[in-house]
Amino acid sequence: MRLRHLGYACINQTLGTKSRTVRLANLRTEAVIPVVVQNLDDVLAALRWNVDHGIRFFRVSSDLIPFGPLPEFPFDWAEAFDWQFRDIRRLVKAEKLRVTSHPGQYTVLNSPREKVVRDSVGELDFQAQVLKRMDPKGTMTLHVGGAYGDKESAMDRFAQNLDRLTDDARERLAIENDDTTYTLAETVGLAERTGLPVIVDLFHHLLNPGTGTASANPSGETWNDGLPDLMERAMATWGRRVPKLHLSSHKPGTRTGHADFLDMDDVDRLLGLMDGVGGADDPYDLMLEAKTKERAVLEVARYIETGERPDRAIPMETVEEAEAA
Repeated sequence: MRLRHLGYACINQTLGTKSRTVRLANLRTEAVIPVVVQNLDDVLAALRWNVDHGIRFFRVSSDLIPFGPLPEFPFDWAEAFDWQFRDIRRLVKAEKLRVTSHPGQYTVLNSPREKVVRDSVGELDFQAQVLKRMDPKGTMTLHVGGAYGDKESAMDRFAQNLDRLTDDARERLAIENDDTTYTLAETVGLAERTGLPVIVDLFHHLLNPGTGTASANPSGETWNDGLPDLMERAMATWGRRVPKLHLSSHKPGTRTGHADFLDMDDVDRLLGLMDGVGGADDPYDLMLEAKTKERAVLEVARYIETGERPDRAIPMETVEEAEAA
């Protein structure tokens, strides 16, 4: 398969964009409106900057509209900000951009607690409505959730609770393997069972390949044993849509932390892996989860184009201090 687009998540550091919110105690229409206007202006500014720099893949924050799904706050955000959504949607269509989202960690469809599931269903439905107004083809990324002492039952609950979603939410939902609980093998199996597409996160797979567990690699093989077959199956879950993958590098001194930039060895590993998957002309998009956001994307794009590895001799703090000066 061939790499089509590189992307990054939520914040453009060059522009200084960020997702603003309001406190629940200050939840009033007059407080929310300027916050949302600024958030959507920032999305549009980031997308325009991306187009100017050859980036056509972007993940928007799940906090663009504070408290949008709260029933006690019946604010018609879709009508109030329709003009901004239309501007974003026009740009996405004209430039053939891809926009996605990633609802937060408290969105857990397989929780044994009914309130958590009910709130999660509401959040996913809300996020789907926000996303479709920017990119009608956009997808939402979700982790499978917790194991709760019985993974099989937890996966059954996930599958059952999908029926509670609206069509808009379900058709946009994609599931991702995580770094501690659900392996890529388990996530692919659940996707094939439910009809959802799989987002392969290679860093998560490196951390949680399933080695030594009953569900993934019972013989204790290395992380890449059986991976090409899993990748083929994962890509097939997308059908005719362009698959999306995640890539990040390990932050030293942490178990699961993302580094500031990408290690080019990780880039080479992913590109080499995808060369052997699917058809040579089949495209895929790659979301880079690095702390330096668009700077990391431009660096990887430059490496792929020239083959020249970046100089890591200068500490990140020194670079930031020099730029600030």
